Amino acid sequence: SVMNVSHQFPYICMIQGQCSDHTTSSAQLPCDMIGCDLVTFEAKLHKYSPTVADFVKSFVGCFTTSEWQAINNDASSLPRSDDSILKEFYLRWAMKEAYTKALGVGMNVDFDSFETRLIGHDVDSTNVDGVWKASDGIWGSIIKNMKHDESNGQVKQQFSLVGQVIRTREQKSDVVLPGPKWDGEYWVFTFLPLVDDGLSNSSKQSDDTASSSCVCICKGPFNEEAVTSSDSKQHHVIIESLTLLELIQLHGMKAV
Repeated sequence: SVMNVSHQFPYICMIQGQCSDHTTSSAQLPCDMIGCDLVTFEAKLHKYSPTVADFVKSFVGCFTTSEWQAINNDASSLPRSDDSILKEFYLRWAMKEAYTKALGVGMNVDFDSFETRLIGHDVDSTNVDGVWKASDGIWGSIIKNMKHDESNGQVKQQFSLVGQVIRTREQKSDVVLPGPKWDGEYWVFTFLPLVDDGLSNSSKQSDDTASSSCVCICKGPFNEEAVTSSDSKQHHVIIESLTLLELIQLHGMKAV
């Protein structure tokens, strides 16, 4: 897909990608596919799922063993706090849904039939075929990146990581494929934290829990050159934020 939409009250995210010009770069394959998912860090608690742990556990069948371990445990293999579990769960869910939407299949694929791995985060950047490494979670990486990139009173609004997708079993089959088998294509996952009035900034992002929501954009596929490239701007996403009233006015209409 080269155009995608995701919504979660009170936000709507619309993205559009463009085909690559391969006369100037060989980092991308013939045409970029792009997908997005917007999540809010809110547990849907009710009598059948009275706690955050119960709510998240109801989705255990959508993740691989390694993904599930990353959701529930931190870098020291200790249980996460409820807030940390919730954020890690939603961000890893968003990666999966953004990827399947980029492919144009959406929810018509078993989420536990593939695994998303972030290079330099879930696996060592120097050994992409290696095992998972300990990490403090995706949200921790986003916060650290935003704090390190402050300039002129503004916080960097997006954080990108290169990842790969590994197929863990055949679709609609209980047979697990032996060993890690990379599909050979790399994808870029870009995270855009949101606060109550839109994209986060330094005045709002005062602590690690300030953002109420996050957008995950999946773009690709890329070849290995994209992983080794030092130019992070090639993955930069152009962002425009509008209120509903501004959108109405943009189309020359009057708000009722």
